Amino acid sequence: NIFMQNIIIDSFTFLNLIIFLIILIKLIISIKKLKYFSNKILLVIFIIISYSCLRYLLIQFIEIIYDIKLPINVYANPTIICAFPILAYLYIQTLLSKQIMFEKKDIYHLVIFILIFIIYEFPYKTNLYSNNTLSEEHIFWSNYLRPNNPPIWILGIRIFVSVAYCLLTYRLLHKHFKVKSQSELIKKIKKWLYMFTNLKLFLAIMLTTAGILVMTSVKQRGFSSDFSEPIRALILLFIVIFIYKKKDILFNVPVYLNQNDYNNLKIKEEINLNEIFKNISHKILIQELYLNKSFKLIWLSDKLDIKQKHITLAISENGFENFSSYANHFKINKSKQLIKVGYLDDFSIDALALAAGFNATNSFYRIFKSSTGLTPRRYAYMHNKS
Repeated sequence: NIFMQNIIIDSFTFLNLIIFLIILIKLIISIKKLKYFSNKILLVIFIIISYSCLRYLLIQFIEIIYDIKLPINVYANPTIICAFPILAYLYIQTLLSKQIMFEKKDIYHLVIFILIFIIYEFPYKTNLYSNNTLSEEHIFWSNYLRPNNPPIWILGIRIFVSVAYCLLTYRLLHKHFKVKSQSELIKKIKKWLYMFTNLKLFLAIMLTTAGILVMTSVKQRGFSSDFSEPIRALILLFIVIFIYKKKDILFNVPVYLNQNDYNNLKIKEEINLNEIFKNISHKILIQELYLNKSFKLIWLSDKLDIKQKHITLAISENGFENFSSYANHFKINKSKQLIKVGYLDDFSIDALALAAGFNATNSFYRIFKSSTGLTPRRYAYMHNKS
C-alpha cells in the first residue's frame, strides 16, 4: 500500500511539473518585446525556473529508472534559491524607473547573488549514508548530483535576503503609487504589480520551507509517503497558469506605463497596420511618389489621406527604422533599376541621384554604398559582368 501510494504521489508530481514546464516554455516563447529591460529580466527568471524544473524531473526520472530514493539534499537548487528574489526585485525596479539597460547600481545586487551562491555551494561535509545499505546506483547518483548539507546559519542568510528583497519591493511600489491616480489603467498596473510581488513573497516562503526540509534532513528518504512535494508542484502549476493567463499585462507593463507607447498599442489593436503598409507601398511604387521633391511624411499623409501616426507605425511594424529609411528604400531600388538598363553609360552619378529622387549626390552615394556594399559604378560593373 505504501509503495503504491508513493507511485501515485510521484506520478502526480511528475505530471504537474511536466505541465508546469510546458507552460513556462510557452511563456518564454511569448516574450517578444525584448527591447524592454524588464522583459529581459523576466526571460532570465523563466529560463532559471525552467532549468530548475528540468533538473527536478531528471532526478525523479533517475529514481524511477533505478528504483531508488535519493537523499532530499540533491533536490536543492541554489541558482533559483539565490537568484529569484533578486531578479524579481530588479524586474519591479526596472519597470518603475523605466530602466532600459543594466546600470552600475545593479552591480550590488549581482555581487549579493554571487556571494550567496558561493556560500551555498561550498562543499560542506555531510553524512548521507550512515546506517543505510546502498546500491552502487544510489551511491553513484547521490555523489554525481552532489548533495550538500550546509549549516543552518546559511538558511538564515537566505531567509533574510528573501525577506529583505520582498520589503524593498513593497517599498518601491508604495513610493511609486503613494499618490493616488484616477486612471483605470494605472490602477490596473498597481494591482498587477502588487499581486506579482505577493506571489514572489509566497514563493519565497515555499522555497524557505523546502530549504528547512533539505537542511534539517540528513537521512536518506524512505518510501514513506510525502505529500509536500505534490502539493508544492500543484501550487506552482496554479501560479504559472495564472501568470500565463495574465501574460499580456505581464509583458506590456512598460508599454502601459508610457503614455505614448500605450497609445501606439491601442492603434495597433484597432487598425490593420499591415494593410495600410501594403496600400501606401503600392501607391508610392506605382505612382513613383518618391520622385517628388516634397516626398516627406506630412506630404504623403495629405496625399493619401492617412494619419501620419498610422503611416509611422505601419512602417516601423514592417522593419523600417523611420520614414527616411523607408523613402530611401524606394529610391535605391529605382537607382538599381536605372543602372541595370545602362543609365550610367550615358549619364553621370549626379544625374542618377536626381533620377532616383535624391536631392544631394553625396547622400545618394553614401546610402547606396551602405545598402549594397558597392559604389554605383562598381554595382554597374558587377551587373554587366554577371
